[in-house]
Amino acid sequence: MAEELVVAKGNKEEKYKVLLPQLEALMKYESDPVAVMANMSAAIMDTFKFLWVGFYTVDSDRLVLGPFQGPLACTRIAYGKGVCGTAWAEARTLVVPDVEAFPGHIACSSSSRSEIVVPFYRNGAVAGVLDIDSADLDTFDSVDAEWLEKAMAILSEKLSGSRVTEVERNGVVVYCASSSWVPRKYLDAAYEMGSLIAKNGFTLVTGGGYRGLMASTIDGALSEGGNVTGVLPHFMIENGWAHKGLTKCIDTPSMHVRKQTMAELSVAAVALPGGIGTLDELCEIMAWSQLKLFPGKVVLVNVNGFFDPLIEMFDKMREEGFMRGGEIPVKVVSTPQEAIEYIGNSSCRG
Repeated sequence: MAEELVVAKGNKEEKYKVLLPQLEALMKYESDPVAVMANMSAAIMDTFKFLWVGFYTVDSDRLVLGPFQGPLACTRIAYGKGVCGTAWAEARTLVVPDVEAFPGHIACSSSSRSEIVVPFYRNGAVAGVLDIDSADLDTFDSVDAEWLEKAMAILSEKLSGSRVTEVERNGVVVYCASSSWVPRKYLDAAYEMGSLIAKNGFTLVTGGGYRGLMASTIDGALSEGGNVTGVLPHFMIENGWAHKGLTKCIDTPSMHVRKQTMAELSVAAVALPGGIGTLDELCEIMAWSQLKLFPGKVVLVNVNGFFDPLIEMFDKMREEGFMRGGEIPVKVVSTPQEAIEYIGNSSCRG
């Protein structure tokens, strides 16, 4: 990317949608992490005009100040101390509406009123944090957390040397239920879907769970000697929810990063019957497809009419003008075989 930033007009989310690919471009060809963090700080600051934007990196038992934009800051923060040290210790994003109300808050600047801190990782371990301060109370929310976690996931992959390339991207991500207490016909369809993905030379990308349709897709792919990449947030791995047969298990810091990682590994996305989590994943990938953030095909497998009510809702949205361009951004099929034929005939393999 040239040293020129495009700042979108509109609400916070619209600004992040334009900012994120530019942050990714900043990281793509620069190998020095200091240079990357310096430009990221500047880009976020120019977009939102926060009080302070910068990075702290882990050095033994301390966080040490890195590249930043804004007033003078604390140079070293102990593990578990203040908002930054706590985010490091707990390996999670912290959104603080009022910094004065945060136990043990370290007042690096008296002008800071609210704060968000997002960890980033190197090979699974916290390598530092992105720290953003605002001069106003209650500036940050789940929108900031979601988009900044996406940015830090890209940085984490850069630092770990694991950024997915177009050549490596050969996955088909399957969204489906993790519950086993469902009719057998849905479990059988999931097994068939996993088997067909493997037979056709794709890697199955999955939430990686050991139960339900999720486990059936994995078992189906493994039965054909296929590769299976499971992507699970850290708390799920800690609880022992990962399928034991995964070819590769990717540990992510949050559900947001989990979904982004699955999409980045995949040339197509398939939704099988499931519950709230499946609907969340399906609708998000449909939105990403509509916004050109996901270049692959999106397929809804309507096993035994399971999704009929949802399809009716999509049709109503389209008929009343709520679907951009008058098109529903998903291909509806009835069987796993139809799904794999559509994916294979869509020139979406990397």
